[in-house]
Amino acid sequence: MRLFIFIIMLSNAVFGIDYKLLLNSYSNPNRLIFRLPSGAFECSLLGVAVPFYGNDNKCLNDNFKKMSNLSIGFFQNNLDLEQLYSVSINNGFCLVKYKNLDLNQEIIKAGYGVVNRAGIKDFEFLNKLLYLQNLASENRVGLWNSFYDEMECFKDSY
Repeated sequence: MRLFIFIIMLSNAVFGIDYKLLLNSYSNPNRLIFRLPSGAFECSLLGVAVPFYGNDNKCLNDNFKKMSNLSIGFFQNNLDLEQLYSVSINNGFCLVKYKNLDLNQEIIKAGYGVVNRAGIKDFEFLNKLLYLQNLASENRVGLWNSFYDEMECFKDSY
C-alpha cells in the first residue's frame, strides 16, 4: 500500500502523471477514501478545509453541526462514489479532478470550504484559491450565505 502511494507521488513529481482512482467513500469531506487493488487510500484535499464538528475546532459552536451536514450534502450532490477521478498527490495532499472539474477549486468557489494554506508550495494555485474564496465570501454563496461569521472564524484558523 505505502509503495503504491510512493509510486503515485514519484510519478506526479517526475512525470506529472495523474492516476485514475475509484472514490470509495469519505469519512467527512476533508478525508476522501479511494479504492486500491490492495485496500484503500485516504487523503485530504490540497488547499481545502471544510467545516467539521469536533473538539479541535477553534470556532466550534452549535452552527458547525449544521454547517458540517451542509458540506457533506454538497459532497453527496457533487461527487459520485464508484466513479474514476484523476488523483495526483502534492506534499501529501490530493488534487482531485473529474473531466474539466477541479474539485479542490470547486469547493472553495461554491462556498463550502475555506483555503487551507498547509502544503501549498504553488503560489499560483494558492492565489487562485484565495481569489475564489474572496468571490464566494463577497457574493455570499454556499455557507457564506447563512453562516458568514462562522466562515470568517473558520477561514482565519487556517
